[in-house]
Amino acid sequence: MKTRKILALVMAIALLAVSMSVVASAAGTYTILFNQNKSAFTDVECFDPTGLVITDANNTQIKYSTEYQYFTFSVELDEPLTVYITEIEVFYKGDSCGFVPVVVSHAGGEITPVNNHTHGEICAGCGVVCKNTEHTVSYWVPNGDAGLLTSETETGTCLVCGDTVSRYIEGTATYPSVFATSEILVILLGFVSMIVEAFALI
Repeated sequence: MKTRKILALVMAIALLAVSMSVVASAAGTYTILFNQNKSAFTDVECFDPTGLVITDANNTQIKYSTEYQYFTFSVELDEPLTVYITEIEVFYKGDSCGFVPVVVSHAGGEITPVNNHTHGEICAGCGVVCKNTEHTVSYWVPNGDAGLLTSETETGTCLVCGDTVSRYIEGTATYPSVFATSEILVILLGFVSMIVEAFALI
């Protein structure tokens, strides 16, 4: 009885080993010979495998066609790509043929201000602001707001996004810095003198 059980166990292990070797030999049957014609996409586009060619174990070339139902991919062909995808796995009859590299970038779209220094494009695919560039202003208007030690600002309209932006005009303080500094020192000394006099009267 024990011998039969041991024999059955040995037979089961042998069958499992054979089935595993068959699966192992089937894996890697197909390999990619040529990648697709297009490898750069935006995130409003879907993967296009046109031009993809694989070979089987006999080096027979199999070209992708929409008529072939045996080709599948790690992303659906009607699903827009994302900027995080860098490669797509190719399957033929369920077997992995390997990976094809892709570069996916933001689609861009409506231009919007980002801050006082840059504007960007709202991506039509994912909605984030991308392609940040500096504002382009052709005509700046001084605001006349310079202070004792503060440079004046000037305002302009960006020709690209239409946002109103401002910047400092360096070296346009009302007084030169040397005179401004000495004037402040005179004022401070005046206050100190007044405090000393006030304490002297007490």
